[in-house]
Amino acid sequence: MGYLFLKNSISQFVILLIAFLFYEVGFSQNDEGTRIIKLDEVIQLGIKNNNQLKMANTDVAVANENLGQSHIAKAPVIGLNMGYNYIGNPKIFEGFYEKSTTVDYYNHQGSAGVFTSMPLYYGGAINSQIEKQKLIVTMQESVAKMTEAEIKQTITAQFFNLEKLYKQIEVTKQNIVNTDLRIKQLQSRVANGQNLKSDLLRTELQKSNFEVAVFNSANSIELISNYLDILTGLPTNTKLKPVLDGILIPKTEVSFEESLNEAYQNRYEIKRSEINVKIAESSLDITKSGYKPFVNANLLFNTQYPAQWPNYADNTLNYWAAGISLGWDISSFYNLKHKTNADRLQIDKSNIALEATRDVINQDVKAAYVRFMESVRNIATFKKDVDLALSNYKIVKSRYDNDFAVISDIVDAELQLNEAKISLNNANIDAIIQYYSLQYAMGKL
Repeated sequence: MGYLFLKNSISQFVILLIAFLFYEVGFSQNDEGTRIIKLDEVIQLGIKNNNQLKMANTDVAVANENLGQSHIAKAPVIGLNMGYNYIGNPKIFEGFYEKSTTVDYYNHQGSAGVFTSMPLYYGGAINSQIEKQKLIVTMQESVAKMTEAEIKQTITAQFFNLEKLYKQIEVTKQNIVNTDLRIKQLQSRVANGQNLKSDLLRTELQKSNFEVAVFNSANSIELISNYLDILTGLPTNTKLKPVLDGILIPKTEVSFEESLNEAYQNRYEIKRSEINVKIAESSLDITKSGYKPFVNANLLFNTQYPAQWPNYADNTLNYWAAGISLGWDISSFYNLKHKTNADRLQIDKSNIALEATRDVINQDVKAAYVRFMESVRNIATFKKDVDLALSNYKIVKSRYDNDFAVISDIVDAELQLNEAKISLNNANIDAIIQYYSLQYAMGKL
């Protein structure tokens, strides 16, 4: 009897070992060409190669160039005029074209002039335009930072979703190995009349479901990997496998009020809305400058040959002039009335948008905070579920070994244990994802 028991144990162990090696080999073959990657690495690739972030940074460069262009409005305008004419000899007619006399006139005429004009006062319009452009630069910089934070958040979430899928495949493949062992046992027991064929069919159905789950998870890995390839600039169809070295489940000491205050200080959406208010105020200043006069300083040097003044026709004439010009668009007092009112309304709208942004951020932080605390509490629950499932499995295994339980009972116990392990792993990963989501909501990612 002991010999038979030892023989059966050895046979079961050999079957389990062969099945385990078979699935591990298959799993390794599916991982050929897979790129192992860490979170810091994939984030840095996203910051370096993401096309959306490149466009945002280009907008910053364009805004800086426009700022430099706005400063040029303070610089003097310098121009050069040159001209040449060939003049035919004129004719003088007596009466109404009765008799004509040809005048020997200077046929060649040339002139050249240099002029410069420098703005002295434009009602503050130039300075206001420069300040507005500085605000636009700051705005574009905030947009670039927002884009970078969004990319980090997206990459982080997808990175940990990949890890979740790989763990699910790992546990599910172990289920397949265990199920194969049960099928081998059941085939023998059904042949000896110890079990019903329905037990064997049920176990085979469970194995089929496991294989479908592995197939679906593998496809999800392909899709998420491809999405991360696009986000990070990696060659498309590069299969990624995350490594969680150094990443720990975050601590739970988090205060909602502190999180919300940090979000109000750090979120670029707030800063962007505040800049929009300042831009609207700057636009009003520019409009108001239209009510004021503008003053230019002018300098001119001119040369011409032959001289056009009387008694100087056979000579070259040079002269220079310097002065100040004053201009004032009087019609602006009624032309700009509606534009001024529109600018004031835009300021009011920008202030309302700022408050609306605060409301949205409040909701973002609240949702992220609640989900994070929920995910942390779920870990304790699923740990307890694993302990309970493990205890149940040991009891059922003992009963099965002593012929007090059927094979379907131990299969169900194994399923419960493995599902509890998957749930615990998912809870751990979800806690990390929700922690990063909270960091993003606080403007710290």
